[in-house]
Amino acid sequence: MLHESHLTYFRKLLGDAFVLTGANDLEAYGRDWTRIHTPNPGAVVLPASTADVAAIVKYCNANQLAIVPSGGRTGLAAGAVAANGEVVLSLNRMNQIEDVDAVGMTMRVQAGVTTQQAQEAAKDVGLFFPLDLAAKGSCHIGGNIATNAGGVKFIRFGGMREQVLGLEVVLPSGEVLDLNTGLRKNNTGYDLRQLFIGSEGTLGIVTKATIRLTPPPRNMQVSVMAVRKFSDIPAILGVCNRAGVQLTAFEFFTRVAHEIVLEHAMGARTPFAEISPYYVLLEVEEGPSGQQVMEPLLEQIFNDDLITDAVIGQSSAQAKELWGLRENITESIAKHGHVRKNDISLAINQLTDFIADLEPIVQSAPKDMQLVIFGHLGDGNLHINYVGPKSQDFAAFQARAREVELQVFALLGRYKGSISAEHGIGLLKTKDLHFSRSDAEIALMRQIKSLLDPKGLFNPGKIFPG
Repeated sequence: MLHESHLTYFRKLLGDAFVLTGANDLEAYGRDWTRIHTPNPGAVVLPASTADVAAIVKYCNANQLAIVPSGGRTGLAAGAVAANGEVVLSLNRMNQIEDVDAVGMTMRVQAGVTTQQAQEAAKDVGLFFPLDLAAKGSCHIGGNIATNAGGVKFIRFGGMREQVLGLEVVLPSGEVLDLNTGLRKNNTGYDLRQLFIGSEGTLGIVTKATIRLTPPPRNMQVSVMAVRKFSDIPAILGVCNRAGVQLTAFEFFTRVAHEIVLEHAMGARTPFAEISPYYVLLEVEEGPSGQQVMEPLLEQIFNDDLITDAVIGQSSAQAKELWGLRENITESIAKHGHVRKNDISLAINQLTDFIADLEPIVQSAPKDMQLVIFGHLGDGNLHINYVGPKSQDFAAFQARAREVELQVFALLGRYKGSISAEHGIGLLKTKDLHFSRSDAEIALMRQIKSLLDPKGLFNPGKIFPG
């Protein structure tokens, strides 16, 4: 429990302005986007340097104070929620880009740099940071690393794990590790970076990272296609792969998702004369030569009778409008009703059978609950959203949605899929970890946690069931 003596130490270290205890601050810093758990942090501290972080961690370790690392708080699994009097350690002030190497195509950043900041800094030197998320203006690089964030360009560039060349991490003891120092090739024993990527702040606090940059994609073409049945969507992906085109995105959404966007997103309009059960958004890179690849690709897909209609963005404005049909789904369903989110993944060759087996669950769901499905189908990632009327009590809706969710997870377990492709486990899915991980895997993960954090002070209650 936090005492005044603890606050005095933090204020002496950081200054009064960077130790927050007001009710509004505790509320804001103690939660993420899930809005399910009640935040109850003891205090919020805002260090300005790695040395500050290490000092805070050493003090908390000596005084048995639990810490919840905090970034942009855009998570969807309650991974940054402080519900039991913990010290929230916010990386907001550590927001500097320390170095951009245009020749080596790397960038050294502090953990509080936002994804959008990194993208813009890369663009300034003619390069590209490929992680792309709807929350890019708010989410931090440190949080992206902690959750191994994915995004819409995963199919081309991979997730955050693939972008990390080096890490600076503060361990629960307060010791600082500098891992790999940004080397592209380093075959000297265990690659300890990988332990911390996706660990949700339970093993260490990322304070800096060296991230990989790439040449920017050139001459992007975007198309949205109308599809009559789900089984045709993986077939479309197969056509793209065999054609050898450079896919940068392969997204899908259902009729229900499309209709909700048309209802709630400002300026949204459908490019099709008739509503279709499914839609695919395809983005390809035509490269520096500007050789046309989209039109012949669509011609092949039409010839294979896999789509009923398609449109191509003829300008950057039209391409942005087409992307809006996909990117506005999350915001639109939040306006439409109460939402509970699933973020699952399967092997691509299992998707059609899974969707068929999912249909009885959809049909047996409460009549006033919609299952809104969309996702990054090119990498097997589906977002299943349970949406109910806002007139219903929120807690009652969550309980009903949870009943349906458990049926979905049980089905997913039979397919050996993942209950969390991108969002992580956090507090929200600790009881569901067994659907995707074996007892042996969970036991080994617990051993790693105990080795690095024997007192259990880093982000307690996250990932593992109690």
